[in-house]
Amino acid sequence: MGKPKILVVDDSRANVLILNEVLQDSYSVMAATSGLEALELVHDNESPDIILLDVVMPEMDGYETCRHLKADEKTAKIPVLFVTDKDEVEDEAKGLDLGAVDYIIKPISPPILLARVRNHLDLKRHQNKLEDLVIKRTMQLKEGYVDTILRLTLASEFKDEDTGKHVKRISFYTKTLAERMGFEPTYCEQIYFASLMHDIGKVAIPDAILLKEGPLDEQEWKIMKTHAEVGAKILGDSKSPYLQMAEEIARYHHERWDGGGYPYGIKGEAIPMTARIMNIADQYDALRSQRPYKPAFDHKKAVSIITQGDGRTLPEHFDPEVLSAFVRLTDTFADIFETHKDK
Repeated sequence: MGKPKILVVDDSRANVLILNEVLQDSYSVMAATSGLEALELVHDNESPDIILLDVVMPEMDGYETCRHLKADEKTAKIPVLFVTDKDEVEDEAKGLDLGAVDYIIKPISPPILLARVRNHLDLKRHQNKLEDLVIKRTMQLKEGYVDTILRLTLASEFKDEDTGKHVKRISFYTKTLAERMGFEPTYCEQIYFASLMHDIGKVAIPDAILLKEGPLDEQEWKIMKTHAEVGAKILGDSKSPYLQMAEEIARYHHERWDGGGYPYGIKGEAIPMTARIMNIADQYDALRSQRPYKPAFDHKKAVSIITQGDGRTLPEHFDPEVLSAFVRLTDTFADIFETHKDK
């Protein structure tokens, strides 16, 4: 393991030489004589472990250089120590407000400088270890959540053998819609997994109803509609963000934008966005799939029904924003269906 790397930034070559003399036995020292040169160095080379930065420099002073460093994701976490002859309290406060971790007044005391550099490098190492532990623990939790989801989804496949390919397509549809609508990556990943369980409540529906050849009568349809609330109960009271989103989707994905859905008949923005996304994805896949009571429609017909209506399904059933995203993604939906279609 090599020496920690320190970038010294000072427009005075004499000051650079002094700092190098103090640091070189324990550290690998790089130098820049301007703020602009420093920014180029950290972007074109491996990032230093710590930066010692003068304040008073031509063209770009230390404060502005620090501001640029902290605004860049690549360099934001590099500890910056101001080393300067500006000794007013206001100057020190300004430097610390910009994100510097220390403020050292010239002329420097070599033992004090070395001690502060060492302390901040130790702190950075501890912070890095903590971040690694958090990332590792987060991954372990995520793997546990996803494993739970996949096992619950597998359980639902025992009730309906058509579920497997259907839920896989649904996960791709919902993630694609969420990405198109500009949601952050974490949200898009969560909806990908959470949507797999939208119909988990159907495990409680009798096979005679779930697998019936032909239309359901009024009583059977009443029982079938209970799967939304049953699914929410199965998934409820979890600390997992994936299962919390899955509960929301299961409960509300049959609600319609115009208020004509079930189980609560809510409408508009009262319906969670996850369920609004799920609703159009589920509707498209249902239209494309063969059911005991209907044939499978081709892609063009399914899109036409969703965007223009057929009497039973109407564009008013869907959030206009989600519908707009769907229209822009119809080719992608077709590709997803063909890639993962039932065999």
